[in-house]
Amino acid sequence: MKLRKLIYGAAVLSAFAISCDSDDESNKENDASLASVNLNITGLEALGDDFVYEGWLIVDGSPISTGRFTDPELKSQEVDKDMLASAAAYVLSIEPANETGDDLVEPAPTKLFRAEFAEGSNTAAISYKTINEKFADLEVTKTEISGKFFLRTPTDEAMGAGDNDNNEAGVWFGTPGTMPPAASLELPVLAADSGWKYEGWAVVNGVPYSTGTFSNPKLADDNAMASLDNRPIETFRGAENFGPPIPGEDFINNLEGTGFEGGADLKGATIVISLEPNPDDDKKKPFTLKPLAGMAGQETAPRAYDFGENLKSFPTGTITR
Repeated sequence: MKLRKLIYGAAVLSAFAISCDSDDESNKENDASLASVNLNITGLEALGDDFVYEGWLIVDGSPISTGRFTDPELKSQEVDKDMLASAAAYVLSIEPANETGDDLVEPAPTKLFRAEFAEGSNTAAISYKTINEKFADLEVTKTEISGKFFLRTPTDEAMGAGDNDNNEAGVWFGTPGTMPPAASLELPVLAADSGWKYEGWAVVNGVPYSTGTFSNPKLADDNAMASLDNRPIETFRGAENFGPPIPGEDFINNLEGTGFEGGADLKGATIVISLEPNPDDDKKKPFTLKPLAGMAGQETAPRAYDFGENLKSFPTGTITR
């Protein structure tokens, strides 16, 4: 009996060893089918809880997911080596975190960039030029962006009725001196299905306050349209006046809890136009893409202040295979 047990035990161990060797060989074969796509990206930020980043290889014109991640400092993703070798580009998108499985057939419209692999090259560059030409992968060729803004509160007075005493509480993206003020933002118009919205911000003592979102930089923003349609949306404008037909905001209503209880003062504030994912991943602060930024001085309208191009806020780096 003892001999039979020993023989049986030896057989089990032998089978286990063969099984392990087989698994090891299988793992080696599986590992051999994979390769790393290396992400050397500067300028990503952590997303809101309901959103994730997702990489995509573009192979024969079709997107293939490289996987989702939340760490903005992720350095690599494991992918099929043949697919990687055949890829023409790498795309990074922002995706809803609750979409999985069969939902992952193509990137959401919110693409941060598309880095192209040149023929014969294993490196795809993310550069200011690439971003500027594509503008966060939007199909535009705008190479210059600019604009002006001024401090004034037109929504607590009848248009054309003259000055008031709280002009430092409002900021509008245009040029004063005409009635209504002239639009001034030079930015591409965003299509409804682009996956992006512009949003204005006044940053006071380090705290950002939204002035509203918009798609067309030459027209009134969504706050004005929401007020006009009596839809519920947080707006600080006067109740009877939706403002001039350009983006902007007056911080004169609904100030409780904002830090503006004594009256908003935007003199010296940093004024920003951001490019936000739509739907927005975090409504309390500007997204990392801030194409325009400027600083308000101490004078209200008719003084206007210049925005400066701020493409340094866009991600840069390389994708290698």
